[in-house]
Amino acid sequence: MSESKKTVALVGSAHNESLRAMQAFQTEHDAEFLLIGNTKETREKAQALGIEIEGLRIIDASDDIESCKLAAHAAMDGSVQVLMKGSVHTADFLRAILDKEYGLLPEGSLLSHVARLVLPWYHKQLLLTDAAVSIVPDLDKKVQIIANAIAVAHNIGIPQPKVALVCPVETVNPRIVSTTDASQIVFLQKNTAVFEDAVIEGPFGLDVALSVQAARVKGIAGEVPGDADILVFGNIDAANATFKAFLSAPDVISAGILVGAKLPVVLTSRSESMHTRVESINMALTVSG
Repeated sequence: MSESKKTVALVGSAHNESLRAMQAFQTEHDAEFLLIGNTKETREKAQALGIEIEGLRIIDASDDIESCKLAAHAAMDGSVQVLMKGSVHTADFLRAILDKEYGLLPEGSLLSHVARLVLPWYHKQLLLTDAAVSIVPDLDKKVQIIANAIAVAHNIGIPQPKVALVCPVETVNPRIVSTTDASQIVFLQKNTAVFEDAVIEGPFGLDVALSVQAARVKGIAGEVPGDADILVFGNIDAANATFKAFLSAPDVISAGILVGAKLPVVLTSRSESMHTRVESINMALTVSG
């Protein structure tokens, strides 16, 4: 491995879309790839796709579980800086990352998903969390999810991200957990050192978080309304639906990674575009430090 390059481990390398994403990424960016999987099948698929992999290191594995274990070991010893899921099953992939034997998830840390969006109508890049991992996070998990997203923001060049706690309404309602959690998170941000270098406000409706005009009409002041860098949702239902609604609009650029482990993880869905796959690899390498 070149000392100047970071390495991405493609786990389950006999996978057409991942091999195409690797090739597309390497035409525009500088990184090494370590292929982990069935060597014979990987070479056959690469040859069929017209992708040259002779210069790449391939670690042979007999099945998904072995591939995931080998990748986790490579991450543990620092041989790779990003893990990328290929053909392996998601459950096997995540099980290896979470296995205490490899120490990839620090004590007290939480794995969460952070998406990056460039929306044609919004004036800057936007992060959204958590649309893929935490189903109904409690207050403690929300604190960790927010901390993960803030760390991503810092790593992609946002020194003091503005965090919007997105809820159905802008007032605290004891029957709406997202609003009571938002109130407590804002209190923590103002009175403790839990969050570093960020402005956190809410509860806000999504319109208020993204529109100065909406905030003005509703009489809501603050640093975040209309200028949010990070959108935090109360559960996976709201986050995932919003994320996919954004993706359905034309000309949207997106990426997504898992964070919270000792290295970022690229875990794209089967329906993701090639551009999203490439952008996700780039995001992960940027966040990897």
